[in-house]
Amino acid sequence: MTNTVNPIRRTLHYYLKIAFLHKRMLAINLIAPVFAIGFGDVAFRYFLAVLFTQLGNYNVIGINNVWNTFFLLMFLIAMQVMFWRIHDYTMLKRQAKTLRDLERFVFSKMQQHSYRFYSDNFAGSLVTQFSRFLKSYEILEDTFFFELFSATIFLIFAIIVLFFIAPVLGIALLTWAVLFIGLIAWLTVKKFPITRGATAADSRVTANIADSVTNMLNVKIFARKSFESRRFESTSEDRYQKRWKSWKYDAHIRNVRWIFVVVFLFVYLYLSINLVTTGKVHISVVLAAQLYIMQIYNQLFNLNRTIQKVELAFADASEMTDILDLTPEVLDPINPEKIAMHEGSIAFNNVGFSYADSSGEVFTNFNLKIPAGQKVGLVGHSGSGKSTLTRMIMRFADLDTGSITIDNQNIAKVKQDDLRGQLAFVPQEPILFHRSLLENIRYGREDASDQEVYDSAKLAHASEFIDDMPEKYHTLVGERGIKLSGGEKQRVAIARAMLSKAPILILDEATSALDSKSEKFITTALDNLMKNRTTIVVAHRLSTIRKMDRILVMKNGTIVEDGDHKALIAKKGEYAELWDHQTGGFLED
Repeated sequence: MTNTVNPIRRTLHYYLKIAFLHKRMLAINLIAPVFAIGFGDVAFRYFLAVLFTQLGNYNVIGINNVWNTFFLLMFLIAMQVMFWRIHDYTMLKRQAKTLRDLERFVFSKMQQHSYRFYSDNFAGSLVTQFSRFLKSYEILEDTFFFELFSATIFLIFAIIVLFFIAPVLGIALLTWAVLFIGLIAWLTVKKFPITRGATAADSRVTANIADSVTNMLNVKIFARKSFESRRFESTSEDRYQKRWKSWKYDAHIRNVRWIFVVVFLFVYLYLSINLVTTGKVHISVVLAAQLYIMQIYNQLFNLNRTIQKVELAFADASEMTDILDLTPEVLDPINPEKIAMHEGSIAFNNVGFSYADSSGEVFTNFNLKIPAGQKVGLVGHSGSGKSTLTRMIMRFADLDTGSITIDNQNIAKVKQDDLRGQLAFVPQEPILFHRSLLENIRYGREDASDQEVYDSAKLAHASEFIDDMPEKYHTLVGERGIKLSGGEKQRVAIARAMLSKAPILILDEATSALDSKSEKFITTALDNLMKNRTTIVVAHRLSTIRKMDRILVMKNGTIVEDGDHKALIAKKGEYAELWDHQTGGFLED
């Protein structure tokens, strides 16, 4: 994306939307600095110059005037401290609340995206973008209040005072400030696409590292350290090139800044000398102006660094802004129906479906009815549509045409969470949270008691290995359940499904990761799990579906055979051929 304005505007839209949730404290943060700068930086500097002038003539004006000015300065300092303290306390509390609300908002928006979205993006990159978005808000707010806003307020006050005491210096300062700020801002906006490119390259490096670390076992098994190093070097080189381009542009901006600063100092000193030597202003006026201008000079001298920090913060936030702008692939209806699915009968009605990146339809005018409580096995070579069928039931993607109903209720007319609350799913490769076994199993039903968790684990034969662990059900399983074997993870997933009271059960080769002993243990458990539930089993190991009420043989998105095991074997068709060609009980692709 090359647009240099819209990303900033869109990021600000999200930031301000959350920041304005705390309007009263935000108003205090905008008002308090005005008084603090007015009392302290502006009035204090002016009367400080007056004090120095009085000290040089105290014999003439009297010592009382000197002390009066001194006490006035102490009052101004006290007022400045008071308003800054009000500002600081209010800002700390408001910013903490805003960051809390912002991270909740972003997390909620990310959860709305489809399963496909997460399949297409690196988890490590998304986490980095999430963190950058929050950090960028904090940087932008701190920079705004403590650098840009305070500098702007001081500049406005200083120019107003100078227009009264030395109009020529006020005009010179105003002209220089407008030209300087305008040019630096323009150069920074031009640089924004370069910075975004550097940030995107940085995200790719993070994603590359995360991908390699996550798959380090594969790297070592296949002796691909050199390959991964070459791949990373390419990504790293890309980041270097884009980073160097960005930093070189920063150096160019600094050169422009130096030219402006030197020109301004020359003009200011020339005007000051001329005004005093011609008697147009008193030395105290030039001294007051000097105190203002040195403060402004220091602030504007660092302006490009401040703007660079702002620009980098916007660039860091832009990737998450793009994600927040994305319309989720699957949306809840505007006026969802109340869930009315309790039995579990499923119907596909003239369904047409294709993936966004696919050249053709996976299903065309597909029809299927599964009565409540029926146990159905899905068989077919890879690409036949088995997994897509189950994902459509779970509404991981929307249909092109037709409808899917459960208990005569269109699944597209209810909330996704309400629909999936009626489904228990056990994937072929279950992924667990880096939490305790108790929490992972209870994920199947949030309100389940500890005893219900123990009972489910026992039925799934997970309790046998859990009881041997030092911390038992409070054992942390590691990221993605890495501390458990494949069979142990599968039994935890089955226990989680058992805990669910969902009327529909979907098993995606749920016994594939189990050894023979474990499979024998849970065969009875799965029979118990399937009782009184509509069950769909995606199978590559055909022996696991022999006892199904019904077996559907799929090919190119159509059902080519439909019947129980005995009937399909007797038919001597596609299923019988698949059965005869099995090796070790698995379907050959």
